[in-house]
Amino acid sequence: MPYNIQSYNCNIPGFPICEVHVLNNLPSDSTYGLEVHCASGDNDFGHRFPNVGDDFRWGFCGKPNTLFFCHFWWGNKDLVFDVFNDLNYCVHDGGKIVPQGTTKCIWDVRYDGIYLGYVEGDKTYSQKYRDW
Repeated sequence: MPYNIQSYNCNIPGFPICEVHVLNNLPSDSTYGLEVHCASGDNDFGHRFPNVGDDFRWGFCGKPNTLFFCHFWWGNKDLVFDVFNDLNYCVHDGGKIVPQGTTKCIWDVRYDGIYLGYVEGDKTYSQKYRDW
């Protein structure tokens, strides 16, 4: 079941509608659940606890200085990093993972780390971005 926190229509010409998705693809038999806290300077989505298979997502009007970060916890594992800070590649160092112009940023949380991905047609492609 998706958590659609914020849908956004961008009424500013020249600025794209962007989306960030956090997918919980941890093992269903995991002892620990996933906890996620995502925010920007203007928006704080609070602490979320998506179930396995959930898509926690939000949309926004992408501007050159837009930045969202997320903090991820899974048991004793703990990661925090920007999930959006670049209008061309989701994140500044995402150019080797997603094609230029990607505005739908997919963050896939798995047992071995967090993957960055994108959607092309009806298929999602992803590559490991961070180890736990």
